Amino acid sequence: MAFERMKMLRAMLRGMTRVMPRAMSCVLLLCAVASGAGAGQSPPSVSASGPSVAATAPSTPAPALILATTVSPPLSEPDQDGMLDLIVKGAFARIGANVALQQLPSERGLVMADAGQVDGDANRISGLEAAYPNLLRVPESNMTYEFTAFALRPDVSVRHWDDLRHYAVAYIIGWKIYDENVRASSTVKVATPENLFALLRAGRVDVVLYYRLGGLHYGRKLGLANLRALDPPLATREMYMYLNRRHADLVPRLADALRDMKKDGGYQRIVAPFLGR
Repeated sequence: MAFERMKMLRAMLRGMTRVMPRAMSCVLLLCAVASGAGAGQSPPSVSASGPSVAATAPSTPAPALILATTVSPPLSEPDQDGMLDLIVKGAFARIGANVALQQLPSERGLVMADAGQVDGDANRISGLEAAYPNLLRVPESNMTYEFTAFALRPDVSVRHWDDLRHYAVAYIIGWKIYDENVRASSTVKVATPENLFALLRAGRVDVVLYYRLGGLHYGRKLGLANLRALDPPLATREMYMYLNRRHADLVPRLADALRDMKKDGGYQRIVAPFLGR
C-alpha cells in the first residue's frame, strides 16, 4: 500500500515539473503586459506571423533650391510674394520642385551662383554665360525690363545712351547693361535702390538708372512727387533665370513650365495686379 502511494507521488511530481516552465512563462508575460500598460504603453501586438513592424517614417521633402536676386519690391518681397517671387515659384511648382529667393548684392549673387554657393540667379539679361561659364540660362523669359532713366529736374532730357554724357548718373553696382553702356560726366554706383533714389532726392546726381516698374515704386515710396520716368526707355530686354550647371536637367523643364504658364493664363494672373499699381 505504501509502495503504491509512493508511485503516485512520484508521478505527480513529474507532471508538475513538465508544466512549471510553461506556467512561469505565462506569468512573466502577464507581468510584462501589466507593467507596460501601467506606464501608459500599449501592449505589443502579436499575430500569426509574429510581432508587428513599426510603420515606415515619411520621406523628408527635397530641400528648396536657392536663387539669388538683386531686385527689391515690387518684384521681390521679404515674404516671397513679389511679382518675380511668384513667377519663379510658380514655374518650379509645375515641375514639382521647391525654390526660395535670397536677396544678395548684384555682383556677389552672380559670383556665388557661378561658384555653386547658391543654385542660380532669378532674373538677368541674356548673354551672361560668357562671363559666368557655370551658369545655364533658362531659355524662356521671366519678364520684360524697360531700363529707364529717372530725373526730378524738368530740364533733364535723356533719349539715348549718348545723352548721359551731359549728366551725373547713378545706378546699382553689378547691373551689367549699365556697366556696358553708361558714359556719363560722372558716375556713382550704389548698393540699393533706396540709396539710388535718395541720391536723386538730395540733388547729388541728375539722373538715376533703374527698371521702370521698380523706379515708379520707389518714387511713390519715397514721396518723390516730381519723379519723371524718361521716355523712351534706354533699352528693353527680356529677363531670364540662370541655374548652376549641376541643375542642367531642370533647365528645359523650367522653360516649358514658363511657356505653359503664359499659355494657360497663370502668368498673366500673377503679373496683372502689379502692373496696375
